[in-house]
Amino acid sequence: MPIVVVEQENTVAALAARLVKAGTSKAAQERAAQAIREANPGLDLDHLRPGMVVVVPPLVEACDEVPDVVEGALAAFFEQISRELDALIQTARSALEADKAERQATAEVLAAEKVQAAAQNDPMLRNNLEQVRQTLADDGQIAVEITESLITGTEQWFTDLDDLSTLW
Repeated sequence: MPIVVVEQENTVAALAARLVKAGTSKAAQERAAQAIREANPGLDLDHLRPGMVVVVPPLVEACDEVPDVVEGALAAFFEQISRELDALIQTARSALEADKAERQATAEVLAAEKVQAAAQNDPMLRNNLEQVRQTLADDGQIAVEITESLITGTEQWFTDLDDLSTLW
């Protein structure tokens, strides 16, 4: 059922008058007011205040569009989540590229002629350089796998959001 926020109306009759089509009979407005009362048993509908939230049941005499504040808020919420998920994917891809560039720069330093010459004279340095190269390669593969997993999970979240948006 739609939910409306009381504006300037101070009674359920005034609220019903706002929500029904122009020219609706007094009897139809009273039926609408009664339906609103039944949908809101815990509210004092004879003393409405601006900002109160009222559930509006389906009304035969209703205006073409009874605004539903929850639906609008949910739409904005889902849109914000979608933007944040898009940003998450972009950030993950950018971080992966920066990480790849950093590993490439490190590999270039390790492959420098002076480093290689020093490694030829020092077996321990040569072993350490090989371990660092292997670690860089392993870290690169792990970073790709983590990023791909994050993107796959985010794509699933998009699907879940689409499913959720149809429930309301």
